[in-house]
Amino acid sequence: MERFTRGFFVDIHAFCIMSNHFHILATGREQKAAAASGQELLRRYQRIYGPAEQPPPGVYDGDGTIIPDKDNGIERLRCRLGSISRFAQELKQGFSRWYNKESGRRGYLWAERFKGVIVGQGDAQLVCSAYIDLNPIRAGLVQKPEDYRWSSMGLHARAPRRANQLLTPLPLKSVREKQGLSLYRLFVYEVGSIKKRNSGQIPEGINQEVKVLMGRLKLGDKLKHRFRNLTEGQAIGSKQLIEQVQRINKRKHVKARVITDGGHLFTTRTLD
Repeated sequence: MERFTRGFFVDIHAFCIMSNHFHILATGREQKAAAASGQELLRRYQRIYGPAEQPPPGVYDGDGTIIPDKDNGIERLRCRLGSISRFAQELKQGFSRWYNKESGRRGYLWAERFKGVIVGQGDAQLVCSAYIDLNPIRAGLVQKPEDYRWSSMGLHARAPRRANQLLTPLPLKSVREKQGLSLYRLFVYEVGSIKKRNSGQIPEGINQEVKVLMGRLKLGDKLKHRFRNLTEGQAIGSKQLIEQVQRINKRKHVKARVITDGGHLFTTRTLD
């Protein structure tokens, strides 16, 4: 998502990636794409595919010969980067190709084809965003939305800067205010505590804790969720420290892991 949003004219407001499907609440910026210069379009294309890549200057005919466009493919590129459907298509196909290669598998990855649903501005966006962030709650995977790593609320809790770069706040006054994220969290918890048949819910006790804190994260939650520089069984600390430990132990570099449960022994060590 981060790679494709650097190029496509799309604003992402909320997301949740489940085991066999994902949800994204986004706004397409077709007017911005229509006003973009050829230079900007090329720059965005190369943000996705690499600085040396060039977009096709035309279309291919039946025998593989390219028929060049009069403008070297600029308008074709404009339509491509300004299409939210094309964004979803390339996101699904790109991830599927990578996952199949990494896992040694073939075929489709996601359960169903992409479905686009138009959402009205205002309350409809707010409700839709909450529905997306509550997916892991309804599936019974976690008790708090931000405890699910692969969602917009989880990203906000673990990596606020990264979340601010990827996500665009909803165009609602309450969400744009300084305490907008806390107010949104209150709303999500209130909706998530409503009982639904055959679905998980946020326990009322946890909902009351969030109300007392006016939607803010507790210090303990902040420390838990921001505990990012951790490699399982190796080290905890700065990124530089972990990379140094991995080099000394001749271990393959792995990304940070988040402590969720179990017992751990923490020790300090000075490395020369």
